[in-house]
Amino acid sequence: MSTIFAAGCSKTGGSSDSAPRAANGTQATPPSTTAPVVLSPDALFQDVAAASGLSFRHDMGGKRRFYFIESTPPGCAFLDYDNDGFLDVFLVQSGSAAPSGSAPGVKSRPHCALFHNNRDGTFSPATAGSGLDKDLGYGQGVAVADYDNDGYDDLFVTAYGANHLFRNLGGSGKFEDVTKAMGLDKVHGTGYATSAAFGDYDNDGRLDLYVCYYALWTHAKDKKCGANGIFDYCSPLLYDPEVHQLFRNTGGRFEDVSARAGITKTKGRGLAVAFTDYNEDGRQDIFVANDLTPNMLWRNNGNGTFSDVAVEAGCAYGEAGKAMAGMGIAVADYDRSGRDSLYVSNFSGRPNILFKNAGGIFQDASENANLSLSHLPFLTFGCEFLDYNADGWNDLITNNGHVEFHQAQREAGIPYEQRKQLLRNEGRGVFREITDTKQLGDLATPVVGRGLATGDFDNDGRVDVLCSNQDAPVQLFRNHVQNSNHWVSFKMVGTKSNHNGLHARLILKAGGARQVATVRAGSSYLSSSDRRVYFGLGAAKQIDEVVVRWPGGARDTRKKLAPDMVYTVPEGRGVTGRQRPAAGTATSH
Repeated sequence: MSTIFAAGCSKTGGSSDSAPRAANGTQATPPSTTAPVVLSPDALFQDVAAASGLSFRHDMGGKRRFYFIESTPPGCAFLDYDNDGFLDVFLVQSGSAAPSGSAPGVKSRPHCALFHNNRDGTFSPATAGSGLDKDLGYGQGVAVADYDNDGYDDLFVTAYGANHLFRNLGGSGKFEDVTKAMGLDKVHGTGYATSAAFGDYDNDGRLDLYVCYYALWTHAKDKKCGANGIFDYCSPLLYDPEVHQLFRNTGGRFEDVSARAGITKTKGRGLAVAFTDYNEDGRQDIFVANDLTPNMLWRNNGNGTFSDVAVEAGCAYGEAGKAMAGMGIAVADYDRSGRDSLYVSNFSGRPNILFKNAGGIFQDASENANLSLSHLPFLTFGCEFLDYNADGWNDLITNNGHVEFHQAQREAGIPYEQRKQLLRNEGRGVFREITDTKQLGDLATPVVGRGLATGDFDNDGRVDVLCSNQDAPVQLFRNHVQNSNHWVSFKMVGTKSNHNGLHARLILKAGGARQVATVRAGSSYLSSSDRRVYFGLGAAKQIDEVVVRWPGGARDTRKKLAPDMVYTVPEGRGVTGRQRPAAGTATSH
């Protein structure tokens, strides 16, 4: 997030909150950049958030004082907290960014929100009485994982000031705040945490935790940028970067091993993180997207320590050797090479970068993949690979929105509110952006986008998209693609490995094609996607073989599986459960 509106910087001092005002003294509001979209029968995605019961609007605090922490949230998550096979939703809330004790001060922020999937395409509010219904500070992001291996997904929420770990109490809809008990209560630096990810870096079957920190920002250090009565968020270059944290899960608590592991040797304005075994040595490495500091690639040395090898591996910088305004990360084998590559989002006017994994070394494949120019008018935060049309090739979707409130007044063609981007993989890793608003449907609605998660919330075999936006309602995009392609999805359950099966690698053969995917452990921006592993099969009517390589070294193989189904695969036991598409939905597209 590389704000360049830095003219006329001054200390904020004790100024009171007020709405931004233009030079003539009238209240400044961002212009609406696109007319409302009328959904076409050809639309690929439809926003069904309101119709489905997801009644949530992110709140930045109402009156903008341009506190820098306002520019980064919020995140969102798909999770199945009660193990009924249907994805529920968690949404991060922020509220007032003013310091406690100020006038008018912070009395009570609005709460984050949990919604239960009713299994009929609708959701019910589930926050009240859940234990999540309290002020968590200025909320930023969320990571989802079963950290205690009890079979139920827990929540880790990052917020300015303090983070929170909530233990899922047996899928009852209640969560216990175990932050202090698990050793995660100490505030790190000034407490500006952003994205976090769970992963098992030492292969002991327990999920560890990496937490990104952005900068040594405080209200006292905040600056006010602008001139002639028009103010905006300052450049992040005015705030010193921070070191991040790595916690080892000992079984009874989390131990801060950041210094011992070498994580504190490098500072970076961290905004996104993902575990990935980039060199295929059986140990999980960690990639971090940083804002105007070099990206980090923490190579796992296998002895509890890490080395930042981003420069020599070729993924530290963007185009022309410049530090990226790295914000979101998407991880997938986009070109059927058998290796996971990295897509990293960037600031407007600068290309998002596709780092192709060429065998432990990354190459900038953006131009070859036809991605180098499509991004330039947009500022991308959340991003994910997904096979939206089930043709067997991973496509891309991005959530976009600027950070400068007056951006449209400063630079023609780059608005504050921005539409989503959908980039279709046309085969062999070459993408084409879909720009027809009739096809984009509600993806064409401009908002100030931030978090993004993917998952099949209605279990109809089509991957849907959840987006969180600043000072705007949540968006839930139902996939309406109609074709005859088949699909398959796998829910992995570790026994010797971690219960979520994070890092399990699936090699699938169907219709003469070979596809590879890994159970996700961190991606996008401040958000958490469905961990079920989805494969589009195209016209193939049978899965010839699927091989699972578990992080502990075990291997499972299954042959001749039927498509259009979600399979449950416990480690060492093969397929033990089958879930067909929900009633009233098609088994193919």
